[in-house]
Amino acid sequence: MPGALWEATRDLHHACEQHPVGAAMASGTPPVAWYAMWVNSLYVLHSVVDQHMPAVTRRMDQLLMDMATLEGTPKYALPAAQYAASLRSEDSIKGAGYVLLGAHLMGGEVMRRRLSGFPTTHLQWDDRRAALAELTELRDQPHLAQPARACFAALLAIMDAIQERGV
Repeated sequence: MPGALWEATRDLHHACEQHPVGAAMASGTPPVAWYAMWVNSLYVLHSVVDQHMPAVTRRMDQLLMDMATLEGTPKYALPAAQYAASLRSEDSIKGAGYVLLGAHLMGGEVMRRRLSGFPTTHLQWDDRRAALAELTELRDQPHLAQPARACFAALLAIMDAIQERGV
């Protein structure tokens, strides 16, 4: 059963999947520059969220490994830093944690298989079952709907910035 947050964010979730950057990631064929900026932007978000989430859900170390594998100077999309700076309340952080954890666990599992030749350490889990349990706990908290929607909106803004930047 998807849960209250899934229902409350379904439209934005689908918008992320249909965005040209999201679709390229899901198909496993993003330009390397897009992928690098995406991974770096995720790192910016996780640098705030991870310190407030259970250890089993944290992705900073894995994102750093992926960033080290990608060539060039690490660049992130400006909306990532803007959104990360806005994460000040417990609910905003948990809403972001729900979205990021769900993306890495669910869609990320499909992406990991398709992203041949790309570093995907951040999409691999030592204890997937425990991470899923954390996701289940978050997804049934309807008061996190607006913060989760804000995270999806930020992800769309990040994708827009990546697409505008070009390849």
